[in-house]
Amino acid sequence: MKIFALISLLAITGCASLGLATPKGFDQNLATAYSVHTAVLQATTTALSAGTISSVEAQAVMTQAMQARTLLDTAHTLETANPAGANNDLVLATTALTAIQTYLNARGK
Repeated sequence: MKIFALISLLAITGCASLGLATPKGFDQNLATAYSVHTAVLQATTTALSAGTISSVEAQAVMTQAMQARTLLDTAHTLETANPAGANNDLVLATTALTAIQTYLNARGK
């Protein structure tokens, strides 16, 4: 239950900052996390083009974002067979993506 609360909190925070509706349930949290992943990739490309991060930093961010994507894909696969494991993977991925967003936001200022 604590895991679901953490996922919900992270999703609510992310959605509120983007002006999106608050997700409800695992599937919506997963969909939101995939959207955040896409936004992170786009923000990384933009930051690299703007010169606010170096190509080495962009590569490191992209590697971490792809690892988060792997966790999201695993969470999606495990959703029915192992809901607790799926939630754990979703929490890990969401935490990583939130950290990347924070990093990119700090570099953009």
